[in-house]
Amino acid sequence: MRKFTVRRAVPDDAPTIASQMDALNRHFDMDEPPVDPETFRPLMEGADPFMTAYIASSDEDVVVGYALCQKFFDTDTGTMATWLLDLHVNAGVRGNGVGRMLMARAASDARAKGQRCLGLAVYRDNPARRLYERLGGALSPEALVYEIRDSDLETLAGEAQI
Repeated sequence: MRKFTVRRAVPDDAPTIASQMDALNRHFDMDEPPVDPETFRPLMEGADPFMTAYIASSDEDVVVGYALCQKFFDTDTGTMATWLLDLHVNAGVRGNGVGRMLMARAASDARAKGQRCLGLAVYRDNPARRLYERLGGALSPEALVYEIRDSDLETLAGEAQI
């Protein structure tokens, strides 16, 4: 049986994380250009970084997945919290507990910081929803996640009275 480990990433892991981001985008048929690791590397630096990443590896030291989180202020609890931006496990190892290990590591770090919430959004047809539900995640029937992107963002920004 293969064994997997999860470790907190360091800024020098940015190229590995970018590769995993690209794999996740391809999984969802996104035609975005490849992620430039230099765009987010500075966000992982310092004693209290804005973004934290976790890398899962096999016992053969092959990267098999990652999780990417950022901190935010949770107005529901009045405390800092962690937002799960991405969770990706390579197709060949899905179903072996790697996703759960990544989530557990993110949750452990959040609790160590005194946080009470690990938030995330997920596509409706993403099979990872089963994992999130097994972990106690609840889909609020009232909550929706909206994104204003690209040309719509540009249009809205043009309305600003600055």
